Amino acid sequence: MACATLVACGGDDALPALPGAPAVPFTVKVMGFNDYHGTLESPGTFGLNSAVPAASRPAVGGAEFLAAQVASLKKQNPLNVVVGAGDSIGASPLISSLFFDEPAVETLNRIGLEFNAVGNHEFDKGPAELLRLQNGGCKMTAGAIDPNSCRGAAVGTPVPFEGAKFKWLSANVIATATGKPLLPAYGVKTFNGVKVAFIGMTLKATPGIVTPSGVAGLEFRDEAQTVNALVPELRAQGIESIVVLVHEGGFQTGTLGDINACEGNLAGSAIAGIVKQLDNAVDLVVSGHTHAA
Repeated sequence: MACATLVACGGDDALPALPGAPAVPFTVKVMGFNDYHGTLESPGTFGLNSAVPAASRPAVGGAEFLAAQVASLKKQNPLNVVVGAGDSIGASPLISSLFFDEPAVETLNRIGLEFNAVGNHEFDKGPAELLRLQNGGCKMTAGAIDPNSCRGAAVGTPVPFEGAKFKWLSANVIATATGKPLLPAYGVKTFNGVKVAFIGMTLKATPGIVTPSGVAGLEFRDEAQTVNALVPELRAQGIESIVVLVHEGGFQTGTLGDINACEGNLAGSAIAGIVKQLDNAVDLVVSGHTHAA
C-alpha cells in the first residue's frame, strides 16, 4: 500500500481555482493499493530479493492487515480517500474465487475503498459478471441461484450480495453496442469545498491477456489520450485536482530489498510512457498490474 499527499492549490499548469476556495492550502491523504486479487488471508512473508534473510521478511497482505493499515492512516488526516488501481478480483485464492469473488468485494467495502480502476482480471468472467459485482445480486447458474453465491449469512454480510460500495471506474473501456464507457469514467470527491476527480483507466493491452469471451463487445482505447480528452470536461465542472488510477505498471531496476522501497528507474516501462503523455493538469498517478511499481 502507498500513500500520497495532494495539496489543494497548484502552479501555472494546475486547473483554475474554484471561486471561494480556501486561500490557505491544505493536504489530502490519498491511500492507494493495487492487485488485491481477493487475498483475504496473508500469503505469509515477502522479500523482494534473495538477499533479504527469511527472518527479516515482513508479514504481508490479507484483508485484516490492509484494514488495519487504512484505519491507522485515516487517523493521520481526516481529509482522506482510499483508491485502488485494479485487479481487485480474479486470479484469487479459493477463499474468494469459490464464491465468485463476492468476499473480495465485501472486504473492500468494509475497508473503505471508494474509487477503483478496472484491471484486466476484472474481465476474467466477462463484463456482465463485473457489472453484477458492482451492482449486487446473486450469481445465477442454470436458471437458479448458484449455491456458492450470496452466502453472506454465514459471515454477517447482506443477502442478496450487496455489490461494491466503491465505484469501479474505466474511462477507456467502451461498450461497442452503445459507444459509451462500460463503467463510469471518473468519480469526484469534495474536500473543504474543493473538487478532486479520480479517473479510472484499464491497460489498453487487456484483450491480449484475457480470454476473448471476457472482452467481447468491448473496445480498449489509449490510456493517455483518454485521460487528456477528459480534461476540458473536468475543467468545466470546476475540478481543482485530477488523480489517475491506471492498471498498468513497470518493473523497477535496482537492488531492492525492502518491500516499502521505491527506487524508480522506470524508463522505458509502459507506465512511464503513459505518464509522459499525460496533460499537466494531472496531479497524481496511482499504478498497478505488475505488482512491482
